[in-house]
Amino acid sequence: MGIDLAQGALDVPKDILRAGWWRDGAAPGDGTGSVLIAGHVDSARRGAGAFFRLKNARAGMRVVVTTAGGASRAYRVTTVRAMPKASLPLGVYAATGRERLTLVTCGGPFDRAIGHYKDNIVVTAVPVR
Repeated sequence: MGIDLAQGALDVPKDILRAGWWRDGAAPGDGTGSVLIAGHVDSARRGAGAFFRLKNARAGMRVVVTTAGGASRAYRVTTVRAMPKASLPLGVYAATGRERLTLVTCGGPFDRAIGHYKDNIVVTAVPVR
């Protein structure tokens, strides 16, 4: 997935049951940077999305990412945060620094006027060695 520059937002897959990896960031196993994966929380028409339960993640939980090529990489959750979409830290997009996994979905209150959630749920995890 890429960044929608017109909207200033990370793209997500059209299929709400799939998560999308940010192609300009780190890939699982790169050794540095943020592996950023985004997915839908839900849809009024289709129900629960790929990251519907992400808000229930807790520090210490294990997450396994499997690439399209079939390789798997395990991570341990370190933080789970809800934050306004405008406050999404730039570190989630970093291609440098310690290797980490960042999972992002929508959350918080739903704003019916604009048809979107006001917040993001951001889960950060570190590789299990």
